[in-house]
Amino acid sequence: MKAAVFHGPRDVRFERIDRPVLKEGEALLQVRACGICGSDLHTYRHGMFLQLGNPLESGRVLGHEFSGEIIEIGGDVSGVSVGDRVVSVGVGANAEFIKLTPMMIDSLVPFDESVSFVEAATTEPLATSLHAARLGEAKDGETHVIMGAGIIGLGILQCIKASSSASVILVDLSSRRLAKAKELGADVTINAGDKNAVDEVLALTGSTRLNVVEAVQGNVDAVYDCAGFGKNYKGISVLEQAMSMVKQNGKVVVVAVFEQDVTIDYNMVVRKGIRVVGSWAWNREEFIDAFHLISSGKVDRKPLVSHTFKLEQASEAYETQLLAEEAIKVVFTP
Repeated sequence: MKAAVFHGPRDVRFERIDRPVLKEGEALLQVRACGICGSDLHTYRHGMFLQLGNPLESGRVLGHEFSGEIIEIGGDVSGVSVGDRVVSVGVGANAEFIKLTPMMIDSLVPFDESVSFVEAATTEPLATSLHAARLGEAKDGETHVIMGAGIIGLGILQCIKASSSASVILVDLSSRRLAKAKELGADVTINAGDKNAVDEVLALTGSTRLNVVEAVQGNVDAVYDCAGFGKNYKGISVLEQAMSMVKQNGKVVVVAVFEQDVTIDYNMVVRKGIRVVGSWAWNREEFIDAFHLISSGKVDRKPLVSHTFKLEQASEAYETQLLAEEAIKVVFTP
């Protein structure tokens, strides 16, 4: 079968590999769409998912954001039939086919032709965004800032706007991504390459003074760090900027992963009473809820898919996803 195979940093190749052989209780899915995730990019750039594990071995097939059609079932498998259109998660979907284990079968969500395979393949990142948005607990009248307008940050914007009238400010370096944020309902966008993001947010939202201490602080209810700290980045981290923006007893939701260590002034955390919350992936209920946001039309994911590629274009697809100014979500359509 066709596959995009990882061999090392900046080395993903189109190859033909063996088609999976099913065991009892498994199913074979023909992959119709599979997105390139930010975690795939960490692996592609550096050969590992930095800070979260060991280097990956050559010959691995990446890809876990996918949808497709069941074409074969191994033995007696309940709840799934040949011909079902489903969205699921599991590693190895940058390929023509993927074997669904019993655990993966238990997590799949069926859908009809009203939702395209490409839209359905964006369910997993939307579930990640939904989990973060729920941690941020946006309420009507609040102001939230999202640092990073990639697929996760834009997904958080969509989730907030689908559930509240909170004002949302998007910060990014890409003018294309910021334009997309405005299209999706962002109230304000800031290009951090042109302006100081902290100064701009303080100017927009006003500033307050800390209790007892004579110090100016931000006035934002919650900030989402969807940018992290790249391996080669120099300067003030997004997390530090978020600490400056958030108000007293506000919340910072950390969604991105970090490729190098970050120094934080914990005196600021203490004085401001900042609640720093990590946001990792999603739970089963959130995955289903994310798909229902798509299928109900409350969230439109089509504008976020900027490029589609065939598996034969594996290297070009990954290189395109690296280009933040050009790409938002790259999807394989095998």
